[in-house]
Amino acid sequence: MKTQRFHHVIDFLFAAALFGVFLVSSVMVIAVGAGAYRNITEKSQEDYTLRTSLSYVNEKLRQADSNGALSVGTVGDNTALMLTQDYDGESYTTYIYEYNGSLCELFTKSDAPADPDFGTPLLTLSDFGIERAADALYRVSITTEDGMTSSLLLHPFSTNAAFDNAETDSRSAGSESSGVSESEVEP
Repeated sequence: MKTQRFHHVIDFLFAAALFGVFLVSSVMVIAVGAGAYRNITEKSQEDYTLRTSLSYVNEKLRQADSNGALSVGTVGDNTALMLTQDYDGESYTTYIYEYNGSLCELFTKSDAPADPDFGTPLLTLSDFGIERAADALYRVSITTEDGMTSSLLLHPFSTNAAFDNAETDSRSAGSESSGVSESEVEP
């Protein structure tokens, strides 16, 4: 009877040890999964910020694409993309710039002073830059808070009358009408 009781104790200890190994393994799998999920969501947020901000700038250029509408200027001490349009006979300018860690947009009359404090924050980022890369080619660069940088080359279709005619002919031949010429991502 003593040996039978001893076997029951061993059976119980074996089952308890097996349960313990299963429990520890489950906790480890959950910990690894949580870490992977956290990394994926952080990367997803970075990608969202980069892609959304570049897509936003590209779409604003498409909306305002008319002869002489695009220029590079400043709002306060910040470099800004300036898109000028006429509404009901009045000239208005949309400024897109980085201010206090955010991509901002300010829509105001063209003759009114542009104050960066009045812009609407759109996305969180650490740097926004725009430069004229060639005669009708602009490079927009965006850096996220985590240091990921992406840039986009923009070419407005309506830069001058000669370009308008050539572009109209190529569009009617079926070419894509995107203002995006190049995109690159730097980790």
